[in-house]
Parts: sequence; C-alpha cells; structure tokens
Amino acid sequence: MTPLDSSLMRHGAKHSRRLTLGKAMDLARRWRARLLFAICDQGAASTANFLQTILYAIWLPLDDFGRYVIVWSVSLLIENAQVSLIMDPMPAVVSRYGRHNRQRLDSAGGWIVTIYAALASLLILCSLPLVALWAPDFVLPLVCLAVANPFQRLYIFLRRLCYIRDRQDVAATGSFFYAVTLLGGAFALLKLGLLSVEAAILLWAVANAVAVVTIRLMGIVCFARTRRATIVWLARRLWTAGRWLGGAAIGFWISTWGLFPIIAAMAGTETAGIVRALQNLFTPIVQFNAALNLAILPRVADKIVVAGHAYARTFALYATVAFTASVVVYGALVMIESKTLLSLIYHKPEIVNASHLLWPLGLAMILESSRQGSSIVLLAISRTQMFFWSRVVAISAFLISALLLGRLLGAEGILWANVVAHTLGAGILMIEATRIRASDVPVRDMRSANTDPLLAQKINA
Repeated sequence: MTPLDSSLMRHGAKHSRRLTLGKAMDLARRWRARLLFAICDQGAASTANFLQTILYAIWLPLDDFGRYVIVWSVSLLIENAQVSLIMDPMPAVVSRYGRHNRQRLDSAGGWIVTIYAALASLLILCSLPLVALWAPDFVLPLVCLAVANPFQRLYIFLRRLCYIRDRQDVAATGSFFYAVTLLGGAFALLKLGLLSVEAAILLWAVANAVAVVTIRLMGIVCFARTRRATIVWLARRLWTAGRWLGGAAIGFWISTWGLFPIIAAMAGTETAGIVRALQNLFTPIVQFNAALNLAILPRVADKIVVAGHAYARTFALYATVAFTASVVVYGALVMIESKTLLSLIYHKPEIVNASHLLWPLGLAMILESSRQGSSIVLLAISRTQMFFWSRVVAISAFLISALLLGRLLGAEGILWANVVAHTLGAGILMIEATRIRASDVPVRDMRSANTDPLLAQKINA
C-alpha cells in the first residue's frame, strides 16, 4: 500500500466519523425538540386538569365534587375506547402505509372519529331514562357531557395527529390555549356565582373547541375530501388491531377510573370525591410519562420496521425501567410529605385524614407505568391481542379481590384490589414483549405515490 493510499484511507475514515457524529448530533437535536414540545404539550394539558381538580375539590361541596368525578370517569371511558380503537393503532398503520398516503389516512381518521363521537353522545342521551330512575342528580350533568363529548373526541384526535405528523409544537400550542381557557373559565364561573357541576362540564366543551380551532389554524387539517371506500378501508384496519385494545380499554377503565362509581355505590359520592382528590397527586408524573409515550410511539413504530425484532425487545426493556423509575422516585417524594401536601392543597380535613389511601393508589400507578415500555413496542407492531387477555385476567382478579377486600376494608379494599389487578396485567404484557419474533415485525409498504390505500389490502392479502 502506497503512502497516498494510506492517506486516502485515513481521510475517508475521518470523514466517515464526522458524518456519523453529525448524524448523531442532528438526531439528538430533533429528539430534543420533539421531547421538549411533547413535555410542554402534556405539561400544559395535565397542569390545567390537575389544578382544575384541586380547585373544584376546594370550591365544590364534596358530594357535588363526587358527582363531577363520576361524570368525568364516564368521559374517560369514552376516551379510553377512542384511544384504543382509533388512536393507538394509527401509528402502526401510518408507518406501514402512510409513506405516500398520509393525508388520505389522516382525513379518513377524522371522519371515523366524528362518527364515533356522534354515536357516543347518542348512547349517553339514550341512557338518560334509566339514569333518571336510579340517580336523577346525574341526568343534567350527562346531558352536558353529551354536548362536550364531540369536542373532546376531536381534540384528542387532532392532538395525536400532531405527533404522528411530527408536529409536537402545534400540539403544545393547542394545549396552552386549552389550559388557559379551562382555568380562566373556572375562575370566571366562580366570580360570577355560576359554578356548578353542569357548568364545569360545559366548560370542557369550550376549552376543547378552542384547542381544536388553534390546531387547525396552525395547519393540521383532517377533514379533506375523502372517498368513502378509504374510510371503510382504514376503519377495517383499525378494527383489526384495535378490537383487542377496545376490550382491554374497558377492563382498564373498570380497574382504574371505574373505581369511582364503584366506591360511590358502596360508600357514597363524597368518598369517591376524596379518593379522586388523593389520586390527583400522582397526575403530574403520570401525564409526564404519557407525554413521552405520545412522542416516542410513532418514531418507535418507524424504527422497528427498519431495525427489526431485536430492537423492539431491547427498547421494551429499557423503556420499562425508565418509566417505572420515574414514578417510583416521584411517588416516594409524595408519600414522605403526604399529609403536609394534602393540607396545603385542599384545606379539607376529610381529605387529609384519608392520606393512608395514597399507598394503594401509588403502587397502582407504579405498576401501570411498568407496562408502558412493553405497551409502546406491542402497539408499534400491532400485536394487540394480549392487551385484551391481560385485561381479562386483571379485571377478573379485580372483581374477585374487590368483592372480598371491599367487604373487609371498604373503599380501601377496593383500592388494594386495584393493585392486584395492575400487578397481573403489567406482568402479562411485559412477558409478551420478551417473546417478539422477527415474523411479528411488519414490513414497510413501498408503493408509488399514486397508489390508493385500497390496493394495499390486495397487495398484502
């Protein structure tokens, strides 16, 4: 080898290192921006919901606050079903078919969400005659929820769409205006003497509508002209993956947010309000992890298609450790000064005296966070059947444990039954993530720009 050849090789190696370093720095900058805006987005929305819960717990009588919490839990049931049936399967579909069809997929998704919202509101209204017989105090709040529901569903969809399109800055802006409207409206209702459970629920509609308008003005449009066949094709794709998640969502709701109606039935709406006020202390870290989840899922779905199953299994392990550790540290800080925090925040002795209930609530949050790393990977490859079965096992354990422990310990027994359910559900999903094989990873569709999504079904049949 001549000196010239050696020099050229050294120069080439040096140039290659520079390119590698440059790519790494560019990737770091892009992820830093993504995570920053994701944290701002989730921070604004979760801070508004966190503070709103505190304000209503202080301003409203505990019985009224308990009614507000139960209607809020019904809203979360509708949201969980939307996320499971539509939002969680979307990144995997887009990563595979969205290379040249993203606008059509986004638009079709918007119409699917609109139909879902209309059906959910109609179902709420149809349930009112039965509600009037059993709990007439909930009739008017549920009517208000039926009004607010379409705005909530559309905001959730547009917000997730921002992450799929890598526009976390738009999501953060929408959440900022959502937070300002939600908190500003709450103070306005108080000052005007109009604060009630019904007014608080209608305020959801206003805040979500403001966020929707903001996101659309910033360029995230989902209601373009769309072929009916494309909507049907996407609905089938989402149903294929999401039907298992939908069943899992109901199980998750029963063992998490469904606690409040169960507690209200056993111990009264006041106790349900107290438990929600305690649970609210863990909202910041839960929403922080949710922000990371939103930012990471679409990118992980893209990466797994390229890197394969080994990357998926490795990511599941590291993500599980990271998510769990963050909640453990946060939960320890809350528990150390729990009574002081409750006294400063709520100023109600009924809530402070129930601080011992933070233990089962905190453990449930830790266990829920431990499954997030595995959940991201399984969602990214559309391997969703185990979500359903993990929830079947969890909800079965919850109902049996709640029946036994609820009789012995009352509301506290139901919370410990929730811990049992989360332990089993998280364990099953983490085991499933370790069993991912090469055949489980989808292959990116490489069709031309003019190919309609309908052909994908024929190509991949």
